[in-house]
Amino acid sequence: MNVLITSAGKRGYLIRYFKAALKGKGRVFAADCSQYAPALYDADEYFLIPPVSDSEYIKELEARCVEHSISGIVSLSDLELPVLAENKDNFLALGVKVIVSAPKVIDICFDKYKTYQFLKESGFTYAKTFINLKQALEEIKKGALVFPVLVKPRKGSRSVGISKVNTIKELEEKYKQQKDVVIQEYIDGDEYNLDLFNNSDLKPVAAFVKKKIQVRDGETYEEYSVYDYEILQCAKELVKKLGCYGPIDIDLFKKGNEYIVIDINPRFGGDYALSHALGAAFPEMVVSLIDDNKISPCYTKYPDNVWMMKQYEIVTRQF
Repeated sequence: MNVLITSAGKRGYLIRYFKAALKGKGRVFAADCSQYAPALYDADEYFLIPPVSDSEYIKELEARCVEHSISGIVSLSDLELPVLAENKDNFLALGVKVIVSAPKVIDICFDKYKTYQFLKESGFTYAKTFINLKQALEEIKKGALVFPVLVKPRKGSRSVGISKVNTIKELEEKYKQQKDVVIQEYIDGDEYNLDLFNNSDLKPVAAFVKKKIQVRDGETYEEYSVYDYEILQCAKELVKKLGCYGPIDIDLFKKGNEYIVIDINPRFGGDYALSHALGAAFPEMVVSLIDDNKISPCYTKYPDNVWMMKQYEIVTRQF
């Protein structure tokens, strides 16, 4: 079995995890649109593909999968997921299983207003979110929405383009500066990240909670494990109701006794490494999905207060 990791970027550790998961019974290929993606060089073999915005992206990816006898694809890019989801059946016809949620799920997760609507309609606690400036201003005047508030791209990734504003004037300016944004309630509470995995029945089989300590530009640099039963139950109910498939990354805040979900990302999270150290075996589960094996729930009572601290690694290469 050969597994392909696309948009490999800087996630060399994930490449290594997949190598270990295959146990010598297959090879790990990596792909990216840039030769300067350091994770490429951790793979058994790598190749370059056009960016997902290129009209030849799918055609080139299909050709490479056939050429290298790829059995399964895992993407690490938010931008690739909608395209891969729409073309999932085409890859399956080539004998390639793409580990990606259904297009409807991807759409809900990557559209912040649709995420808000899903949370509200499904009975989960949510941050008030508006796409209409006039409506947001009315809520501010009524005292139902208070400053600071966040202005975010409706479809964004890694906290890019997010502004925290403190006055009506700032809000009006930021709203006009960007197209297709949401205005969202600012939540001041403890921030957590969760890694979960849904099997082929779209049911959660594993879940891990981490408390964020240091975050820069949307990336977590320090966090530690927390075994919080209530958060775990909330998150498992959420991903089951949404119908995610494979690895899922969730960001939420705990404010008082409430758990407020902010982001749902149906892919490997940027700080999955800590969950892996705690006993998560998501690459092995991906291999099982590709191999059509059933995955039973394997919730682990992992230890509290295990810390993750990111450090830089240097990759050198002569081109």
